[in-house]
Amino acid sequence: MKKHPAFRTRPALAVGSAVTVAALAVLLGGCSSTNAGGTASTGSAADIAVGKTGTMSEFADISSICPDEGEITVGVVDGYGTNSWSKTVLAEIEAEAANCPAIKGVEFAAGRGDLQATTAAITSMAAKGTDIVLVIPDAGPGEAHLSALRSAVQTGSTVVAFASDPEGTAGTDYLDYTDWSPEFSGRTWAQWVVDQLGDAGGNVVFLGGPAGSAVSSQELEGVKAVLDENPQVKLLTADPVTTNWDPAQAQQAMSGLLSQYPQIDAVISDYGASTDGVIRAYEAAGITLPIIATTDQNSLSCGFEALKASNPSYELATVSSRTWVGRVALRKALASFSGVSDTEPSIYDLSLAEDSTGKTEGAKTPSEVCSEGAPSDGSPSSLLTPDEVAAAFAN
Repeated sequence: MKKHPAFRTRPALAVGSAVTVAALAVLLGGCSSTNAGGTASTGSAADIAVGKTGTMSEFADISSICPDEGEITVGVVDGYGTNSWSKTVLAEIEAEAANCPAIKGVEFAAGRGDLQATTAAITSMAAKGTDIVLVIPDAGPGEAHLSALRSAVQTGSTVVAFASDPEGTAGTDYLDYTDWSPEFSGRTWAQWVVDQLGDAGGNVVFLGGPAGSAVSSQELEGVKAVLDENPQVKLLTADPVTTNWDPAQAQQAMSGLLSQYPQIDAVISDYGASTDGVIRAYEAAGITLPIIATTDQNSLSCGFEALKASNPSYELATVSSRTWVGRVALRKALASFSGVSDTEPSIYDLSLAEDSTGKTEGAKTPSEVCSEGAPSDGSPSSLLTPDEVAAAFAN
């Protein structure tokens, strides 16, 4: 660690365990949205390369960013926060924070898909004086979170959005937005589908998350861009099919699609756990699995060979589910708060991490990715150690 002369301090705060959004909403009702001593700040003189696009090979080391002294408080607000992906994301942030002794704890609030509760959690954390507030603004359209993000900045918190585009302007409405490039991932999935279907083409459907999700909409833009150049592959779903990133709802949605369309040759699903629901829908209908492109999940990797044996046409391609992106958000916020440069990318272009056909250079096969003994809904591309994964999924 290094001592940084630009390190900013705020009054020391006690950071407890995870809190409910309801409790945060009560706190908000009893306090002003702006601290008496709060000042608007989206950054410092440090260079944090806002909006830079790159690859995971450019990750920074938090030890070069963490100050030697101070008591830094961190809060995480997840617009949903109820599934295994969110659980892993929080564990990754906590693991990263543990590598910086100046960070005294990580407070967490789950919005559970409720926009009002999510924005209340954001403003309440800032009003309590939380130094760094990291937000997944996916409880509704990204721009619907902007007022709360701006309020938190005005209060004096260093705010970084991640994993879902808040719209607005980085550097003004909030410090930065860190994520994969959803459009790039959509292109990656679609190109793999086109390559597998070949000149004969076929029909493809796209399953997203909540209605209006910015992530799903941007992914679909990438899908459409590729398919516009390959008219032999027809997209049957003009908009992302709503699943709320829930396997049961994904199964129901896929069952409806199978009833509606007599031929579906490929499925693109933007969440690995939802893909489990897709597979169950095919099995319940007695229909052979098609090719599937999605995000990585241990159950998909470890279960591939058994499914392939009874579904000869089944192939699987995944990109990283980027549960690690909260680490980047934390490092960016910490660097700005401490007055230290962090020029690692904010946005990551992700190529295929897994391809059952073995045709994608650099991608592994499902058997190579499968982690026996790890949680079935864990992410193979997570940066957590096995012990950290076990602890995250212990409850």
